Amino acid sequence: MSAPLWRALFFQPASAQYSFSVCARPRDILGALEFWGNGDRMAFFERALAAALFCLPAAALASDRPYLAATNAVADEDDDNVIALESWIESARRFREFRFEPEYNFNPRNAVRFELGIARDQRTDPAVNSRGAEIEFKHLFTDLARSGFGAGVIVGVDWDGRRAGLEGAEQGAHAWTLGAAGLVTLRPTADTLIHFNLGGLKATNESAHARWAVAAEHEIVRRTTLFVEAGATAHEQRLVHAGLRHWVKRERFAIDLTAGRRHGDPASSSFVTLGIALQDIYW
Repeated sequence: MSAPLWRALFFQPASAQYSFSVCARPRDILGALEFWGNGDRMAFFERALAAALFCLPAAALASDRPYLAATNAVADEDDDNVIALESWIESARRFREFRFEPEYNFNPRNAVRFELGIARDQRTDPAVNSRGAEIEFKHLFTDLARSGFGAGVIVGVDWDGRRAGLEGAEQGAHAWTLGAAGLVTLRPTADTLIHFNLGGLKATNESAHARWAVAAEHEIVRRTTLFVEAGATAHEQRLVHAGLRHWVKRERFAIDLTAGRRHGDPASSSFVTLGIALQDIYW
């Protein structure tokens, strides 16, 4: 496979949360090539991605997809020195975002996640290009299967860089965010999980604000789970999100298709996502 096509398939601009899209349409491929036309930007992302992959043994986790706001507190006894990879694309009107998240589980109760993201927001004039990186550590205090409930905590640091304006007359800004939240997961039935998150975020030059999420998931048919969530993901921003995760191979390979709506800053918008998950990769 040629390099341009490989990049188009695996690093498309995010706007319909496609993700490692092996069935990309020609116009998506062309859009991806146009989006990545800037060689400096592509070189930066390739270096960052390579660094993340080389750092997997030391620090790399995956977010709790298919959620965008919630994190679970479920300990899997098989998660001993195991890697997981998640990737998705979010697509809204005049907005696209791509995310890649590797996760490393030291043991069933301790994991670390490293996230890379790129986005293009044309809802404002001038358009804003952004890229970000995050590292997050999760520790679970209890085992859901043994205690009847799961409890834990997450602590993370996020960096976000934004550029706005025409080439040669750009304005840039960078921000750091420190966040932490407590996690609780309950299992009311054998096929149902409910997750609660509550914590806070503190960004550069901003006051601290609450971070919360409530989510539920239920296996509706064999290997297919329906989920819904609501939460506060950023300052003055709220999220409602729902969709399906289908395990092509249970606990190994999954595909997600979701839809949702963000309310608040910088603008309210509906979106769709498409993503994949690779689980239980032994190191």
